[in-house]
Amino acid sequence: MIWGLILGIALGSLPTALLLGRLRGIDLATEGSANPGTNNAMRLGGPGLGAAVLVTEIAKGALAVWLGARLGGDGGAALAGGGATLGNVYNPWLGFRGGKGLGITGGTLLSAWPGLLVVLAVVIAASVALLRRSGPASLITIAVYLGACLIGLVVALPGTWLVSDSGWMLVMAALGTAAMTPKHLADTLTPRDPTPSPG
Repeated sequence: MIWGLILGIALGSLPTALLLGRLRGIDLATEGSANPGTNNAMRLGGPGLGAAVLVTEIAKGALAVWLGARLGGDGGAALAGGGATLGNVYNPWLGFRGGKGLGITGGTLLSAWPGLLVVLAVVIAASVALLRRSGPASLITIAVYLGACLIGLVVALPGTWLVSDSGWMLVMAALGTAAMTPKHLADTLTPRDPTPSPG
């Protein structure tokens, strides 16, 4: 199952956002906020580039979990999903700098637990509307993600797909939230625009 983790990190770290930006003559690693994610892509290249980056990140996360499941069932899928977020946030090809992980994590949930993905989409939208800050809204969403997986240890998880085992789902959430939390905490401590940055 360790191959699932390696596979996830490899897929998550693919610098697809940078490649998409360069097709538009934009270097997402140095321009704007220097974050190779959806928010920076949208600021610098408009909605088209932002959407392309987001869809690509979601696809990478979903593919990682799907391939991980082929390699090692629930455990392989969970490790691949957590690895994809780790590789995205701490990208070894970019000096362990990367995106903020929400987009690719959404993709992992699309394959692992699509029911929770719907809940989290509502949570982050409501949090942004209420708080007008991306950092706190993202942290609330991450907390709900981890909390739902903890609840899953005692209550059957509704709406799962490729990761139905609650223990493995918690492993995937723990890896992902550990990777994402520091960057979104920094956003909370530093005022930014109200738009969440899924990259």
